[in-house]
Parts: sequence; C-alpha cells; structure tokens
Amino acid sequence: MIPGVIKNLLVKIEQSGFEAYLVGGFVRDALLYRKTNDIDIATNALPKDLTILFGPSLKTEMYGSYHLKIEQYTIDITTYRKEIRYEKGRLSEMVYSSNMVEDAKRRDFTMNAIYMNKNEEIIDLYDGRKDLKEKKLKMIGNPVLRLEEDPIRILRAVRFASMYHLEMDKSLKKAILKTKKNLENASIVKIRKELDGILLADGFSLLKKLGLLKELGIMNQKVVFVEDLSGLWAQIKTNREYVVEKELKIRQKSIAEQLKCGTIKVLDLYYFGFYQCLTVAKILKFPVKKLEKMYQNMSIHSRKDIVLTADEIQIFSGVKGEMLGKLLKDLEEKIVLKKVLNTEESIQKFVKEWR
Repeated sequence: MIPGVIKNLLVKIEQSGFEAYLVGGFVRDALLYRKTNDIDIATNALPKDLTILFGPSLKTEMYGSYHLKIEQYTIDITTYRKEIRYEKGRLSEMVYSSNMVEDAKRRDFTMNAIYMNKNEEIIDLYDGRKDLKEKKLKMIGNPVLRLEEDPIRILRAVRFASMYHLEMDKSLKKAILKTKKNLENASIVKIRKELDGILLADGFSLLKKLGLLKELGIMNQKVVFVEDLSGLWAQIKTNREYVVEKELKIRQKSIAEQLKCGTIKVLDLYYFGFYQCLTVAKILKFPVKKLEKMYQNMSIHSRKDIVLTADEIQIFSGVKGEMLGKLLKDLEEKIVLKKVLNTEESIQKFVKEWR
C-alpha cells in the first residue's frame, strides 16, 4: 500500500534514530482502497531534526509540522505532541511528546488515529479500523469537550460522514447539537474549507438534518448536487462572505444569474459555454440531451468561427472603434440565432443594413 518514495522517507527517519509512522488520511484511505497523494507522518523527531535530514520546510513550521513535496506527494511530518489548551476554538498551548499514545489521544476521530509503519503493520489504539469497517464515525475522548475545543471538528464530522458514508455515533450527534452554536465564532476561512468538502460530498442535507445552517449563516434549505463547486455555491444564499476568490466568485455569480432565468437558451450556450450550461441544466432539471442537441446545432461556438475576421469586416464596412465592437456583437448574436447565415454574402448584406 505504501508508495516506494514514501517508504524510503520512513526508512530515512528511522535510520536517524527516530520513530516514523503514517497516520490519518493516507492510512484511512488505504484501508478503504482509495488513493490519496496527501501523506501525514507522525514521528518523535523534532522540526529541527527534520530540517537537518531534509533541508528547510516548504512552509512555516507550526505546531511541530514539517512540510515537503516529493514527486506528486504533499507530505506533512508532525512531531508527536500533547495539546494543553484551546482558546476561542484555536490551539494555544501544546508540548512535544516522545509518546505515540499521547499523540493518538489528541486526534479527532478513531479512524484518523490508525498508525502504519514502513512494513504496513497497523497500530490501532482506538479501534478505528473496526469503526471504518462498521461504517461508524466515533470521536476520541468526550465528544462535547473535543467539539468545544475546536468547533471546526463539527464540520469535519459532517464532511467525513458524507465522504465515506458513515453513521455518526449517537454521542457525537448529541455533542454536535449541544455545541453547534460555537460555529458562529469559528474562522470563516476554516469553515469555508470544510464547506467545500461537504458540498462536493453531497453533504448539504446532513448539515440541514443536524440543524447547522443557521449557525453557518445559510438561508436556503435545499441544494441540488452537482460536481461543480461554483454551481454548488451559486445555489447558496448566505449572510457571510465565504467565496472570496475572484474567478470562483465571477463564475458563481454567472451561474446564479442563469438560474434566475429558469431555462437555458442558445445565447446562454454561446456566451457561457457548454460546461457551465451543463451545470445549470442539472440544477434546473433541464434535459441534458436537449442541451447537447442545441449545442451541436449551433452555427458558431465563438467569434473565431465567423467566416470573416474582425479586421476584414472593419475594412469593407469602414466601421471602427466602439461602433465596430457593437457591430460584431450584433452580428455574432444574429448568426447564433440563425437570423444571418455564416457566409460572406450574408454577413456583407447584414453589415450594409446595419450601417
């Protein structure tokens, strides 16, 4: 299960006199026969020891984490630690540990506390493998205390339950209902990261079932699942600014405007493209075959498909500047709507009448 380059990494750490175990997502996904390029390694080596072994970390070291990238793998090597105190949902005090037992105790869910050595032997102190097999999501320790430490764990629970089709333990569900109000003060950036994963795992209904929408500032009660993040966010009405990336924000707004129309027209296909319109079609329950036929029957799919270039049209029309832009826009829309044929003769005739 362990890729060769990752096994070599474990061996190198061990040969330097330290322990090294794969833990968390890689082990969990390997046991579920899922591939991942995100690798987490737990060790008793300190960040300074890892810097001597591998050179400077790719990111600023935080809470004993050392980062590097090998081939396609993104690797986090974290020193065993014991978490002492949380303040306002954030870790404020911790100490390094040489003890794997202490390190396992501070992890969130049993399935994330399964350790694997270089020989693929498993150390499972909290029966995480059993819980995975039984499709159960259980928290390590007292669920209320653990969620009060960090309310983002509430959303992590929803994400994991949605991604892996797990049933939350009863004590975890009760703890979520008791502590969910703390989400109102959680980091917007961290909430957004978890919400992306939840939405892409079709977990919106679980958010609603657990009564979390109000705390997240989400006002709508339904989202049609599509495999497009901007299409998912376009359906969400919220009083918080979760989406801040310029490109995603533009696409989200564009899809939202299309959704308001309630249908898809040929000009939508031309201006927004097939992929975006396919996302909109799935949300609106617009027949996909009809959409495909509309696209196939289009006379042009972009301005470059017009038989005459903008320069050629400018030469024979004498139109320049802003007016040329208006002429070209009118022309391409008329061709898309098949009111003008995409031939030199028809275009020249249209241009003369347009002038």
